[in-house]
Amino acid sequence: MKEIKINRLKLTNFKGIKDFELVVNGEDVRVYGDNATGKTTLFDAFLWLLFDKDSQNKKDFGIKTLQNGKEKNMIDHEVECGLTVDNVSLTLKKVYREKWTQKRGSITKEFSGHETDYFMDGTPLKKGEFNKRIETIVEEEIFKLLTSPSYFNEQVKWQDRRKILLSIVGEVSNTEIFKSNNELKGLELILKGKSMEDFRMTVNARRKAINDELDRIPIRINEIEKSIPEGDGNVPELRKEVAQLDNEIEDLQGQVSAIKNGNAVLTKQGDLQKIEIEIQNLKRKLESGSKDEVYRLRAKLQEEQSNLQTFQSSKRSAEGQLQFNQDNVQRVETRLMDLRNQWHNVNGEQFTHEVECECPACGQELPEEKVHAAKEKAMAQFNARKSDELRKITQEGERGKTEKKKYQNEIERLQKEIDALIEPIAGKEKAINKIKEELHTAENSIQDVEGNQEYSNLQMEAAHLRSDIAELNNKAEEAIGSVQEEIAEKKIRRDNIHTKIARYANVKGLKERIQVLKEEEEQLAAEFEKLEHNLYLTDEFIRAKVRIMEERINAKFQFARFKLFKTNINGGLEEMCEALYDGVPYTAGLNNAARINVGLDIINTLSEFHGIQAPIFVDNAEAVTKLIDTEAQLISLVVSETDKKLRVENIKLEEAI
Repeated sequence: MKEIKINRLKLTNFKGIKDFELVVNGEDVRVYGDNATGKTTLFDAFLWLLFDKDSQNKKDFGIKTLQNGKEKNMIDHEVECGLTVDNVSLTLKKVYREKWTQKRGSITKEFSGHETDYFMDGTPLKKGEFNKRIETIVEEEIFKLLTSPSYFNEQVKWQDRRKILLSIVGEVSNTEIFKSNNELKGLELILKGKSMEDFRMTVNARRKAINDELDRIPIRINEIEKSIPEGDGNVPELRKEVAQLDNEIEDLQGQVSAIKNGNAVLTKQGDLQKIEIEIQNLKRKLESGSKDEVYRLRAKLQEEQSNLQTFQSSKRSAEGQLQFNQDNVQRVETRLMDLRNQWHNVNGEQFTHEVECECPACGQELPEEKVHAAKEKAMAQFNARKSDELRKITQEGERGKTEKKKYQNEIERLQKEIDALIEPIAGKEKAINKIKEELHTAENSIQDVEGNQEYSNLQMEAAHLRSDIAELNNKAEEAIGSVQEEIAEKKIRRDNIHTKIARYANVKGLKERIQVLKEEEEQLAAEFEKLEHNLYLTDEFIRAKVRIMEERINAKFQFARFKLFKTNINGGLEEMCEALYDGVPYTAGLNNAARINVGLDIINTLSEFHGIQAPIFVDNAEAVTKLIDTEAQLISLVVSETDKKLRVENIKLEEAI
């Protein structure tokens, strides 16, 4: 067990204390003083000396002494502490001062910032070296846990408090939990190697899916039931009625055709058909030959244009790849140039070494052979590093050259491919231009049928026949109208009957679908119940784990008890970490005396776990009539209205009196 004790603590101009020395010689003491006399400042000074923070774990607190609300300037602020660490004396000192500089041409000095000096046993140290030596004594976080009864419960996040407690007792294995409750043996088989978290996520996801489906099934059943018509319906009779209506509609449509197909209309339509045939034959005769040539040339032009586009697309693709590889070559060349510069820079480095000729501990000169050996070692390290850097640069350069060669080979191949496409593209462009000229000549040679007199006469005759047919049809429309209205009414009646037939015919299928949905509902409900049981088992697993963890942790403490989980309204467990004393939570109603003793109990356990005893500062100690026993040094800070200046009493002597 490492023992750290304070022998003396001296403050100079620190947080309003001009000059005070607390001499305790490793003993337990009480420090009495009225409010604002500097009791807590003693603890602040001790922690600032070690870690640059106060007792509230703040780094940016005010160190300087104030006068009339303003900082006093040009004075040093010092804290010095004499310790024993495993009965070895050690003196630490830190001085915080203002920097005042006199600029050239000025007779006055100006404030330019602050600086801090560090000392260990009178030897000045740099900040980094000072902090490293403090770390060899004790880690900062552990030291704070062991020196302040309130630190663990009031300044450490609950998640970190859990980690600290679990580190004391270790994790609880699943095997231990399964053995603690026979009901959980089935869960071990269900998990099949899955983690508890993954298993619960899977179950909850499936529960939600089933629950959503169970909500939807009654809605779907209700919708199907609404679509089932009342009564059974006589489908065969309805189908006979449809057949009767079909026959009646067919007869009426025959009447319409008879009216439309009168002899006068048929004769005119026959004459019109003959004229239209003559028109087509004359047009084909006039356009034959030259028009066929136009079609042939257009087809050939389209084919050649398609071939040209294929060649051009291949050329554009190759040019794009060529540009990409050229860009890569440029990029690699730039990198190679950088590597050459790096190689020359590293190769040009010269070895320089300043050897410390004096021992940093005692100040005596080091032997010549040690100085020489240090220099030789440094030179060897320099040469090895330099050689390694040159080798890495060279290797990267070789890889770059290989990469560049690959891109250059690809550029050469693509350029050949592009060159090979130039001649075919030019040939296709020439052929297309030639075809366009031939097509233009052929299109100009086609005769304009509209200018032919025979063609114009036939068109006029056809127009007269169409006019005669339209006039005859208009007279028939009146007779046809009343018949078509009757046809429309019968079709509506027929469609309504078809709808009834479809609804009655589908009743059996709808009822079967309802039965399927009800069976599916029963299966999902059974699966949901099984999942609920699995979740219950996982909750029991967590409760068993909680019970074992809390029992193990609480067994480590004399008075403090810890609650690591809370039960939510829905029955689920939520992680937490709350210290209790006689069942009262630390943050909910526990008095100051109990808080301090709970804190001391926690320090005792953590001290034993880490194997370190450190001085404990008990602030507001007047609230406690009896502190629990602890092996560590106790410095109790007691509010005393009658003591306008700090007064120190040895606890053992005070209790003896």
